Amino acid sequence: MGGVNAHVIVEEPPAPVVRAGVAQDSHVLRVTAADETALRSLAGTYADRFDTARDDWETADLCHTANTGRSPLEFQTAVHGRTAAELATALRSVAAGSVPVARVDIDLTAEEAASRTGATAASHRPADVVELVRAGYAHIDWASLSAAGARVTDLPSYPFARGSYWHTTDPAVASAPAPASRQAVRVAWRARDLTPAPATAPAVVRLVTGDPALERALTTALRGRGVSVAEPGGQADAALVIDAPGSHGDRPGGLRGFWAELSELMKSLPAHGTLLWAGFHDAAVHPGEHEVLHPERAAMAMAVRAAGAESRRPTAIVHLDPADPAEVQADRLVAEYAALRPGTDDAPDAGTAVAAYRRGVRYVPEPEPAPPGPAYALPADGYYLVTGGLGAVGQRLTERLIDRGARRVGIIGRSVVDAERSAPLRGLARRAEVAYLPCDVSDPAALAAVAGQLGERWGRLVGVVHSSGGVNPFGAMHRRPWDHAERVLAPKVSGSRNVVRLAKEQGADFAVLVSSIAGTQASAGRGLVDYSLANAYQLALAERENGAVTTVTAHAWPNWTGTGMEADASFSAAYSISAEQALDAFTAHLRSGGAVIFPGSAAATPAAAEAVEPAPAAARPGTPAVPAPVRAGPDTAGMRARVRDAFLQVLGEDPGDRPLQGLGMDSLVIAELTTALEQRGGLTVDPSVLMRARTADDLAADLAGQGAPAPVRPPAPDHDDGPAAALSALLRPLLDRAGQQRGQVPA
Repeated sequence: MGGVNAHVIVEEPPAPVVRAGVAQDSHVLRVTAADETALRSLAGTYADRFDTARDDWETADLCHTANTGRSPLEFQTAVHGRTAAELATALRSVAAGSVPVARVDIDLTAEEAASRTGATAASHRPADVVELVRAGYAHIDWASLSAAGARVTDLPSYPFARGSYWHTTDPAVASAPAPASRQAVRVAWRARDLTPAPATAPAVVRLVTGDPALERALTTALRGRGVSVAEPGGQADAALVIDAPGSHGDRPGGLRGFWAELSELMKSLPAHGTLLWAGFHDAAVHPGEHEVLHPERAAMAMAVRAAGAESRRPTAIVHLDPADPAEVQADRLVAEYAALRPGTDDAPDAGTAVAAYRRGVRYVPEPEPAPPGPAYALPADGYYLVTGGLGAVGQRLTERLIDRGARRVGIIGRSVVDAERSAPLRGLARRAEVAYLPCDVSDPAALAAVAGQLGERWGRLVGVVHSSGGVNPFGAMHRRPWDHAERVLAPKVSGSRNVVRLAKEQGADFAVLVSSIAGTQASAGRGLVDYSLANAYQLALAERENGAVTTVTAHAWPNWTGTGMEADASFSAAYSISAEQALDAFTAHLRSGGAVIFPGSAAATPAAAEAVEPAPAAARPGTPAVPAPVRAGPDTAGMRARVRDAFLQVLGEDPGDRPLQGLGMDSLVIAELTTALEQRGGLTVDPSVLMRARTADDLAADLAGQGAPAPVRPPAPDHDDGPAAALSALLRPLLDRAGQQRGQVPA
C-alpha cells in the first residue's frame, strides 16, 4: 500500500535496437505544472535540455517522455517545432511569459476549445493541438502524437515550490493600523456568575485525577446529574482531567509526560467530545498569588485550550481554589462541565471557557487597558544582552535599543557567525559596540559564561531582551512527536528561565521576553499547540518573576507585518501590527512588568476582549464554529466547513481550491480523512469519493448530496460496481483498522 523501497533486477535489459530515421517531421511538446510560475520555470529547463539533443531521435524521445511520462497537473501549455532548436526557442518564449498558459478544464470539450481558438477539433496538426492545449483542453491523446519507436529518456526534474506554508491574510488587511486604544491590554479577573445550564444530557465521562477524594466526589456529583463515569480504558463522550499537585507541573520532565497524555486524550475523545481541564496554582487571580504561580501549569492549561480549539472540541479550563474541600471542587467542576455541553445539534462550538474560583467566588479573565510603563532612559554605561539578536525581530529590537541610547550590545545565538561577513552585525557595529557570541540559552552554564565574558569587557548588565525561539510547521498535535515539540520549548521555557535568573542575579534593570498571543488565545494555537505552550510559559514566568529591582515583562505579540515572524503569521494573520507600531510599543512597555498583550488589528478583527479570552460562541466573530451533523437535504456550505476541518485535522492545512490529487494523499491519509469526515458529517463516506473528487468543493458537494446521516455504517457490498467499488473494498478494511486503533470508528 505504500511506496516501493526495494528493487530486484531479475535480468538485464535487452540491447537497444538500432532505429531507422525518424518518420515524423514535426513534434508537439506539452509543459504541465501545479502553477504558472513552476510551468514557466520548467519550460526554461526543458529548453536547456533540448539544446543538448544529439539527433532527431533524442528530440523525439524528449517529446514522448514529456507528453506521456509526466503526470498532467493543473496548468498547461504546448509548443511545436521540427527540430530541437525550434522547440528550445519556443520553450524559452514560454519561460519569458510571451506564450499563454491555461488552467486545465476537464469539462471543456474539443469543440468548445476549438471554437475559442479557431483550431480544428479533431485535427492532429501540431498547430491545432497546441491551440487546444492553450485553451485548457485536457483530453489530448498524447501517445498518438509520439514518433513511432520513441523511447523514454531523461528529463529535467520538476521545480518544486520552496515556500513555507502558513495561514496568512491579505497584505492590505494585515497592514491596517491598529487603534491606539487597543495597543496593549492585560488580563484582569472579574467576578462573574456561571449561567445556569439545562439538565445534562446522558453521557459517559472519563475521569483523570490522582486525588482519590476528589475522584469520589466527582463520581457522586456526575451521577447525580445522570452522567456515567467510564471504567478505566473504556470509551467516553467527555473527559474531566484534574491536574492535581504532585503531577506533571511539579516534577522535572513533567511537560514531556503532559504532552504524551494530552495527545492521547485528544485522540481518544470522539470528534465533538467535550474536555474540562482543571488545575491548581496555574493562574494568579489576586496580586498575592503571583509568588505561588507555576508557569508550567499555566502553560499546560493554555496548551489544552489550544488543542481543544484545534480539534473544534468544546473545552473548559477551571482554576481551582486549593482551600476548597473536595466536595465543593467537584460541584464547581460538574457545573462548569454542564454549562460547556452543546444544547442542540445546531449549537455552534462553545470554544474554550475559562474560570477561576477563589474563596467561593467565580472569576473569568477579561481585558483591561495596559498603560505604558514608567519613564525610563536607557543608561549609556554597562551593556545590554539580546538573545536571537540576528533574527528578523531580534535585529529590529537591537536597533531600537541603540536608537534609545544603548552603546554596548552583546548578541547571542545558537549559530556560529563570522562577524566580518555578517551584514547585520556590520550594520549594527557602525552604530554601537556590538559583540556576537554563540550560545544555547537553554544551557545555563553556557549563558553564565557568555555573561561573564561580556561583563569583564563592558561592566554591568543593564537589561536583557530574550527573542530566541523557533516554530514547527503548522500541523495537528496528534502528529507532533515530543522531540519536535521540545525544540520549540527549549528556548522559550528553559531559555526564558535562564535569562530571567541571570538578569535578577546581576541586578539588571529589566528583562523582556518576546512572546506571542499564541500564549493567550486558543484559536491562535491551532496547529501550533507546542508554540502556544511555550509562549504561555513565558507570560506566566513574567507574572511570577517581576520584581522591584529587575522588571520582568513578557510581550505577547501578534504578527509583525513586513518582518520574519512567520510563526505568528501562520495562526494569527488577522491580528497584525506594523513593525514600527510594535517597536514603539516595545519601548513604551520596556519596564511595565508582568504579561502585556498586543492584540493588533485588521479587518474583521475581534474586539480586544477576544484577543485575551473568547466571548460566548454566538458573539465571537472570526472564530470558525463546528458545524452540526448534516440533516436531510443538501447543505454544501456546511459540508464544506466539515471537509475543511477534516483536512486541517489530518493534513494540517486547508486545501482551498487546489486539486486533491496534488496533496500527496496515500491510502493511510485517505483512511484518516474518511474517518474524520464521517465523524463531522454524520454520513457513511465511501473512500473512493476522495479519489474521484477533484477539489474539496467537489467533495463537499458530493457528500452533501447524500442527504440524511447514516449513524451506523452498512456492511460492505458483496458485488462489484467497477473501479470505485474495488477501491472501496481495498481501503475499507484499512479504514476500519485505523479507526478502531484510535477508538474513533463507531461500532
